[in-house]
Amino acid sequence: MIENSVRVLVIEDDPDYVELIRLCLDEADGMALSFELESAARLSEGLTKLLSFRYDAVLVDLGLPDAQGLEAAMAVLRAAPDTPVLVSTNLGDEKTALEAMRLGAQDFMIKASSDSRLLKRSIRYAIERKGVLAQRDQVIRAAADGMVVVDAAGVVRFVNAAAEAVLGESALRLLGKPFAHRAQVGESVLLSVPREGRSPAVVDMRVTEVPWNGSRAALASLRDVTELRRVEQLNAEVAQRRKLDEMKDQWIDTLAHDLRTPLTIIKCAIIDLGDDNHAPLSGEQAALVEMARRQVERVERMTLKILDHSRLCSGGATLAPEPIDAAALIAGVVADFRRAAADRALALEIDCARGLPPLHADRELFEQLAVNLVDNALRFARARVRVSASVAPDGYFALAVSDDGVGIPPEKTAAIFTRFRQLSRERGADGYKGTGLGLSICKQIADMHGGHIAVESRPGGGTTFVVRLPLSGQVAAPPQAADRGASVGPGGAR
Repeated sequence: MIENSVRVLVIEDDPDYVELIRLCLDEADGMALSFELESAARLSEGLTKLLSFRYDAVLVDLGLPDAQGLEAAMAVLRAAPDTPVLVSTNLGDEKTALEAMRLGAQDFMIKASSDSRLLKRSIRYAIERKGVLAQRDQVIRAAADGMVVVDAAGVVRFVNAAAEAVLGESALRLLGKPFAHRAQVGESVLLSVPREGRSPAVVDMRVTEVPWNGSRAALASLRDVTELRRVEQLNAEVAQRRKLDEMKDQWIDTLAHDLRTPLTIIKCAIIDLGDDNHAPLSGEQAALVEMARRQVERVERMTLKILDHSRLCSGGATLAPEPIDAAALIAGVVADFRRAAADRALALEIDCARGLPPLHADRELFEQLAVNLVDNALRFARARVRVSASVAPDGYFALAVSDDGVGIPPEKTAAIFTRFRQLSRERGADGYKGTGLGLSICKQIADMHGGHIAVESRPGGGTTFVVRLPLSGQVAAPPQAADRGASVGPGGAR
């Protein structure tokens, strides 16, 4: 908004023309503006006044004793960048005046056609236009995105602070020089901007056309999308891994199903060979049949583990919780493993607290969980396995299975529940190394019941797995196939 009083500095060496301007500005009209005019006969004098006083507008001649042509206009524009500048020139030199406007002047006057109303109107419009442009520049300066103005010749004319940060260059090094990146109006491109000591930044550049100091220019909007691109790349990698996991699971599931029938036939044939109803086998033959039986049973256990895991991951396991006698069920599992423990010269102990209340759980899945934990402990124990059950102070049912094996290094405990993940260990007495699915299945079953499983171990001090389940209450829904990665969680068998 223009004040009623306008202070104008005229830099002009012709006193008659200065007086003519004064008369024009003093002439009465309907604009309701008053003008206060000061003059300077040389550019140096005008620049001194610009440094000492504030003016609403400056009118500078392009033919001064100490400056000719654009030199005078550029000096004033540099000295008073926030003040509207008009240039005056003689008839026939309009080209230079237009170039001055391109460089930042707001308007120009032809000396031979001075008119009071035209002069006042030009000064008023120059002030208003400069104010609008100042607002535009302020918006660009404050923009969160980098903003670079490039003229038709490809030279940088304006740079905001955000652009300095994105490009890693100061405005002083960019202004007045060719823009390093091709700025084609209407384009949106990704730039690779070098960064000292780091990998290049990925910058999204969008270019639009803008008027700039009376000429067409390109406004390049710059946004650092390095982190966004990194996240997109990670998401794509995760999606690809999930797809590969699904393909692998489908293949393993199909293979496991297809193995069951031939395994059953081979197992029956081997058992039939060892039956006493046939001709007695020699010692060597009997040993070979027994070895074949153990290996078939090993493959059978591996196949069943894979099928169990597939059923849990795909949501095929339907949870049917009911009140169960957990102590009796655990005792039955331990009894089933007595012979296996004796074959390995291991003590298998059980300690279930008296008077345990019924556990609200799926009988089949809870039994499978107990079987996997005891089987896992027997394959690691050196002399003893202990199974205990109790009700924790917070009301949760707690099943603990401990072995006195070599333990688990602290840095590897986070990985033991990952499917197909096994830690380095000696093979069991039967040579069965496992599938890496047992503990993953245990975690899935605990999660489905709204509980969780944890491991306590130290190198050389044995390992204890503790499963905590709510005695009753809400039970989580079985995991869906789409959530397979999340439901498996961080874990597998040792």
